[in-house]
Amino acid sequence: MGNINRGGSYKSVILGVCNAPDSGAALIVDGRIMAAVNEERFTRSKLTDAFPEQSIAWVLESNGLHADEIDAVGCGAWRGPDPATTLPRLAADARGQEQRTPGAGAVCEHRAHVSASRDAAKKEELIQGLSRMGFAPEAIKFCDHHKSHALTAFCCSPFNRSVVLTADGRGDGRSVTLWDADNAAGLRLIDFCTELNSPGAFFGFVTKLLGFSPMHHEGKVAGLAAHGRLTDAYDILKKGFYFDPETGSIRTRIGDYYQPFMAAQPPGLARDLAQFSREDIAWAAQRILEQTLCGFLMRRIGRRTPRSVDLCLAGGCAANVKLNMELLALPPVRNFYVFPHMGDGGNALGGALNAAMPLSGSFKCEMPHAYLGPAYDDADIRAALERHGADFRALAPGQAAEIAAGQLAAGRVVGWFQGRMEYGPRALGARSILAPAADPALPHALNRRLERSEFMPFAPVTTDALAPKCFAGWRPDHAAARFMTLCYPCTDYFKQKCPAAVHVDGTARPQVVFRDHNSGLYDTVRLVHERTGAPAIINTSFNRHEEPIVNTPDQAVRALQQGWIDVLLIGGFAAGL
Repeated sequence: MGNINRGGSYKSVILGVCNAPDSGAALIVDGRIMAAVNEERFTRSKLTDAFPEQSIAWVLESNGLHADEIDAVGCGAWRGPDPATTLPRLAADARGQEQRTPGAGAVCEHRAHVSASRDAAKKEELIQGLSRMGFAPEAIKFCDHHKSHALTAFCCSPFNRSVVLTADGRGDGRSVTLWDADNAAGLRLIDFCTELNSPGAFFGFVTKLLGFSPMHHEGKVAGLAAHGRLTDAYDILKKGFYFDPETGSIRTRIGDYYQPFMAAQPPGLARDLAQFSREDIAWAAQRILEQTLCGFLMRRIGRRTPRSVDLCLAGGCAANVKLNMELLALPPVRNFYVFPHMGDGGNALGGALNAAMPLSGSFKCEMPHAYLGPAYDDADIRAALERHGADFRALAPGQAAEIAAGQLAAGRVVGWFQGRMEYGPRALGARSILAPAADPALPHALNRRLERSEFMPFAPVTTDALAPKCFAGWRPDHAAARFMTLCYPCTDYFKQKCPAAVHVDGTARPQVVFRDHNSGLYDTVRLVHERTGAPAIINTSFNRHEEPIVNTPDQAVRALQQGWIDVLLIGGFAAGL
């Protein structure tokens, strides 16, 4: 495969792909992230793990590339358990489980067989799909799943040195990893847990126990937890999954109270937890997750010199913003970064980073914003508006923020479709639904309108200038807050001014926007504050429950016509005024 030369010379052009849940593709040119997107946005099947053919086609076409102009293809999964480190630990864990609970060894064998067979099938699917698109199998570089997560967390962070924690259900035999990271030296593995001791599996089967879909609705459990309290459900859940302070390890006991599968149904839990409310079970699961990962991290960094470290995080557990808040509060942690696409959907970029970093000579590939997906010009947008018979008008440059602020001040719900689509699960002011945060009755009405769970909170967006008045502990160098991956205690001022954006536990998961990253959203918040005194507005994803975020102008216009929103501000046009 040859280097591209389209008016310039490029050292490396790397395609990243992954067909794990939330499959997608990414492109890195000379160490710079040019594009990234997930297949669900094209197929409209949420979190699909299908071969990402449309994602690959888009990242290539949008950059004027063909398959024969790619130097390497990186995949952040399917490498298999490392024979030198992971396989011996898996064997030792399986022996320990059998010694504690006769019959548990057979469960461990079943877990290993399921993992190997599923991963081999997905690897072959990826190879065959890439072959059909013109990529040679020898060009594909497979990266360990958790190393892929760790690369996204560190390479895209603002830190030159850090500790990196990854945690999820499983990947290439592991569920948790801890790394030292350095811009010059790269990643060095400190410790890990195998897939037999999995925080992701634990939180997954609790999700199922509470009537939600594992690997999909874990965020609902975290949201529900704020409504619960300490009960004996906490001790019951700890019978199967817990942090052992004597050894400093994450421990499990496979049997009636723990199984190493995301959709497991441990019989002891179903029996013993029947008397407790969903809220109290969720509270217990959330607290155990926090204690387990905080304990694991502290035992390994608490005695370090110097004591202050910057922490980077990725993996599915990093979607849990209350966990992230607890990790940031640990005494040794100086600053904190969560990769914006923390789950497996980010492992296309992780695979690309693994292939690109040796060629670029640096382990830094900073990502100041997440606007890496498709965009549409005004001609495409006008055509969609006309196709659907929408009543619209053209706007002058910069007028969208003025109109949005006026509509929000009047209590209306605004669809905001501007620029390139966000990469990752959070709407960050490109494909967002905006709403006023001053009305405490709004969450109930908006949840019903978008067919979302009643107890789920809405997140605010504010500006860097207003954030210090709103969130206790926020600092301008908290890059995680730019991406809605961290929550903070709300100030009394914020609770009074923006009650619709405060969770029942007094916290919020804000996006703090800087003008350089999104001037339209920044000006909208600023103008709302000037007109109403509210220092934030609600920013939620532009979709209904169980649907992917909208991608095309047609999807946005249909949302207006179906009543999700009152007004649509899309490119240089406004509809619904």
